[in-house]
Amino acid sequence: MRTTVEPGRPKRPFFEEDDVATILGSIFEDRITSTLFVTFWKMPADVQDDLGYFGTYAKNVGGFWMLKSTDEGRTWSEPYLIQPESNAEGWVAWPNNCIHGIQLATDPHRGRLVIPAFLYKEGETGQVPGVRGGLLYSDDSGSTWRAGAVLRDGSDEVSLVETNDKGEIYVTHRMNTNFTGHRHFARSVDGGLTFNETGAHTDLPDPRLHAGLIRCGETRRMTIASSGDSGHSWEIGPSIDENLSRYSDLAATPGGTVLCVYTNGTRRDRDKVSVARLEPS
Repeated sequence: MRTTVEPGRPKRPFFEEDDVATILGSIFEDRITSTLFVTFWKMPADVQDDLGYFGTYAKNVGGFWMLKSTDEGRTWSEPYLIQPESNAEGWVAWPNNCIHGIQLATDPHRGRLVIPAFLYKEGETGQVPGVRGGLLYSDDSGSTWRAGAVLRDGSDEVSLVETNDKGEIYVTHRMNTNFTGHRHFARSVDGGLTFNETGAHTDLPDPRLHAGLIRCGETRRMTIASSGDSGHSWEIGPSIDENLSRYSDLAATPGGTVLCVYTNGTRRDRDKVSVARLEPS
């Protein structure tokens, strides 16, 4: 597999507001309506501890903002506020990390949009009390949203794919407490409402950071690690960058090229954003 790395170029921002820090969430597409979505939430710029602010955010603001485009990203709507419905257990939610979301392609939840989420419930345990990773979902093309499945105590940033096993959702996620040194996972067979299986991959080490995830065929070698059995086992692959690097996300083109966008640098691991193209050999 041939790999090339391209530096990112700054573009006009989607949103700016004085004295506000913008936290980017999921970017995803509704393929039924041909609509692109960008999600984000925001907090006062002087807040130093974003996780510690979650309880205040849930009580005072909650929800998240969305922008949408119906012309393949050429133009975008103004941001509008979404207030998701809590799940049956009372957890509230907003987007988790700058990672892509998915649209389920298999019945009985075909068309459902699912994105990674931070979930909060007062009185629950967590690295920050009440905060865990999980899922948000929409069954009406992104108009309304509801909190879904909740991960275990200590969970944080989430990536997800739909597997080929009757619409199962496979989640890989970061653990901040109860950490084992391995990548943690969860599976949902009800469209993201609950998790029926959780655990850690002993064959997949984790530096306690976010990781990108994409489904791309059954045996395709993608990047740092790949799985040919819907995430049950993993194989460590070639490195795409020998310099310092950190957060990433993955996408696949119709022609089979895998794209990895990530932060990197020679002095710090977040000095710039680069894109690696992994071409079939």
